Amino acid sequence: MKPIYFDLSVENLAQARHFFEEALGWKFERFAMPYEYYSITAGPPDEAGIDGGIGQIVDADKVTDRPMVTLVIPVSNLDSVVEKIGSCGGEVIEPRSPIPGIGWMATCAEPGGLKFGLLETDPNAMLHSMETGGQR
Repeated sequence: MKPIYFDLSVENLAQARHFFEEALGWKFERFAMPYEYYSITAGPPDEAGIDGGIGQIVDADKVTDRPMVTLVIPVSNLDSVVEKIGSCGGEVIEPRSPIPGIGWMATCAEPGGLKFGLLETDPNAMLHSMETGGQR
C-alpha cells in the first residue's frame, strides 16, 4: 500500500503556511473541519508526488505534542486493518474518525512508535458521526 497523502501538524499555522507558500510554492485551501485546517496542493497535477494538509498541534492533541509529518495510507477496510495493526504489536493512537466527504481515518503506530495514518474512502463520512464515537 503506497502513501497517498501527508499531514503536517505545526506549532504556528500562519507562519508555516507562509513559509511553505514562499519556499516551495505550495497552495492552501481552507477545509471544512471544526478547527482550522487547510488542504495543500504541493505542485501541479501532472507533477509526480502527493498532496497533503496542515493544521496546528493543539488540534491534533491525541497524536503528538510537537511538530510532525504523518503519511496516510489508503485501505479498503479500516476496521480490519486496525485490528491487524494491534495483532502485529502496533497501537491505535487516534481511533477511527470521519473526514467529511473524504472518508474514515485512524492514526496508528508501529511497535517502535513511528506514527502513520490509515484512510478508508467514504464520501458519506460526516462530522455528526463524531458524536457516536466515529461509527458509520
